[in-house]
Amino acid sequence: MEFGLTEEQVRVYTEAFNDMDKHHTGVLQPTELGILMRSRGHTLSDEDMRDLAADRHGSVTLADFLQIMAKREQDVVLQQKLMQAFAVFDKDGSGFISVNEDSDFRKQMTTLGNNPFTDEQFETFLSEYRAEAASQHPADQDGLVDYQEFVKLMLRKNA
Repeated sequence: MEFGLTEEQVRVYTEAFNDMDKHHTGVLQPTELGILMRSRGHTLSDEDMRDLAADRHGSVTLADFLQIMAKREQDVVLQQKLMQAFAVFDKDGSGFISVNEDSDFRKQMTTLGNNPFTDEQFETFLSEYRAEAASQHPADQDGLVDYQEFVKLMLRKNA
């Protein structure tokens, strides 16, 4: 498994890269990479494009692309695992979990495992979500968290 990708993934991504590399230079420009990423079901933000241009002197090699795709594939797997974990606490299937003082989620996070959160750590854990979500969903008022948005925030912070 090269770059943490299966042989099949390496083959597919290599073919896609080579198809996009029309001049057979072995490199893609950031705009070409953006098109290629979208064709593979992934997006690149403007910030990602600027970072790539700066980090790789304006071009991306096949090895760079495979590294990027390996990271994206790992992110997809992690997102799926996090969504499954949070879904356990979504009693009514609404996409929201309770984080109130008496919620199962809070109890699990502050009592279980080798290193459970303190109440203060738990509040810090949620604080950035609450700040970002305030305009869309007032989590402070109803004690609920949109866990799909929360997972996205966690993954952005992990990037």
